[in-house]
Amino acid sequence: MGVKKWLFSEELVDDYEIIEVERLFGFKLPDDYKKCVMKNNGGFPEPNTFDCDDDGGIESVFNDLISFTNKDLNIKMFSEFSKRGLLPFGRDPFGHLLCFDYNENIDCPRVVFYNCEETGSILVTPICRTFTDLLNRLYS
Repeated sequence: MGVKKWLFSEELVDDYEIIEVERLFGFKLPDDYKKCVMKNNGGFPEPNTFDCDDDGGIESVFNDLISFTNKDLNIKMFSEFSKRGLLPFGRDPFGHLLCFDYNENIDCPRVVFYNCEETGSILVTPICRTFTDLLNRLYS
């Protein structure tokens, strides 16, 4: 299990771009995520399926990392999520978001699934404790 390779990665991300996003959102990005996105900006993990931590074991897909550099869709476009204590970093094939949730722990955000279409009260589903945990649980 875990990521075997990243497909369709875009240009490399440098420290300046990381710092710029951290300032925009007001949160420090986890080190494991920073290392990954610096090499695999906008990339698609393979394999890409994971199960959420909730009781139902919902199967989901990690489609791609949100790009730091794409002019049409990039991570800076989601800055309004910082008001909710969230920082989106990835998407599923339907446009729902994988986010870091800083609400419980500002130094070690958990990874959650944010349902963009949900109209009820459950918008966020816990996935796992860290970005590395997410990558390690990916399967085909």
